[in-house]
Amino acid sequence: MLKVLYNFLIVVFYLPYLFFVFYRKIINKEHTTKFKEKILPKKVARPDGYLFWFHVASIGELNTILPIIDFFLNKDKKLNFLITTVTLSSYNLYIKKYGKNKKVFHQFLPYDSGFLINSFFKNWKPNVVTFVDSEIWPNFFFKIKENNLPLILLNARLTKKTFKRWKIFKTFASEIFSSIKVSICSNKETVDHLAYFNLKNIKYFGNIKYCSNLQSINSVENLKINIEENYKTWCAISTHPGEEVFCAEVHQILKKTFKKVKTIIIPRHINRIKDILFVMNKMGLKTQIKNENDSIDENSEIILINYYGSVFKYYENFKQIFIGKSILKKFKNDGGQNPIDAARMGCFVFHGPYVSNFKDIYQYLDSENISSNIDNKNILAEKLIKNFNSNLTKDKKKIDKLNNYSNEIFHKVIKEYENIIA
Repeated sequence: MLKVLYNFLIVVFYLPYLFFVFYRKIINKEHTTKFKEKILPKKVARPDGYLFWFHVASIGELNTILPIIDFFLNKDKKLNFLITTVTLSSYNLYIKKYGKNKKVFHQFLPYDSGFLINSFFKNWKPNVVTFVDSEIWPNFFFKIKENNLPLILLNARLTKKTFKRWKIFKTFASEIFSSIKVSICSNKETVDHLAYFNLKNIKYFGNIKYCSNLQSINSVENLKINIEENYKTWCAISTHPGEEVFCAEVHQILKKTFKKVKTIIIPRHINRIKDILFVMNKMGLKTQIKNENDSIDENSEIILINYYGSVFKYYENFKQIFIGKSILKKFKNDGGQNPIDAARMGCFVFHGPYVSNFKDIYQYLDSENISSNIDNKNILAEKLIKNFNSNLTKDKKKIDKLNNYSNEIFHKVIKEYENIIA
């Protein structure tokens, strides 16, 4: 009954979804041509041979699967890979990483409607399927089961809030989840939640995001950032609306102690860059919008990074990083961005109290004195000043420990895939 109702709603909301996608295209949040892949059937030429299909929502999830794809690309040149994503930013990252690779393909995930799904499977005919994190689409899952395909739910995450919703429809949820062959969970809480729906093959090795591929730093050109050594510089990553003001206020406090301070801000969504510039100018701060090939202006105080794929460069050059979506109370139930890459590159990570999406990770990093929970601008400024004055350095022992832990998780995940495709 619920399956019928779900499909009825899918039909009802298809037209509004069309308008929604077209609106996003108008405001440059969708690809100029590929946006059609979300709403219309598309005919493609499937590559010959074995095809892995990975579905991710956005950049964070895409980074999770890159080392897995790279491993199998190097292991067997006959293997092919399809990546489906939802966001434009994740497509841009795909282009940067695999745009010239003829073994890795991309398509935006179609709407969860029967006629689009049938077209998708007729085209691609995948051999093994991976959905990452909390991406659960009922009709896709049913089609995967109908085609008797192995489905891996990788880095599965079912929060308390989501679990309570699925519990209301336990029979329907159990039917959806029965499509999953292996669930590799991101935390122990999800293990318990999935077990409630009678899933059998549930694994927990640690959060797969620890395995993000730091090798991509080797592809970043001009790693050195041209800022004079006598400047005190820190970096804010993945900031959301309201957090840029918080960072600017921290900057103003730092200026009372140091004459030369620069604050680098890398917003989560760069389409907001002009709005952020307006606010910074209103606060009286000399602000530069830095595009990929621009040098940093010597006279600027705030540098807004206006391109994707830059974070490794800044992790490499700076020791103190604030990671956003964590300081404002509006993020209480859905806060946190991935701190693992910054930690693995030896940065000391600051975060706010609202990090529910990465609670287990931050608890571990805090316990290892790799990160610190701050809840207001004065505390962050105080800790930044303390670290500046003590000439904070990157701790190689901590980096090695994290990398060893990451490698252990990665090899366990790879073994699961090898068991399936054997």
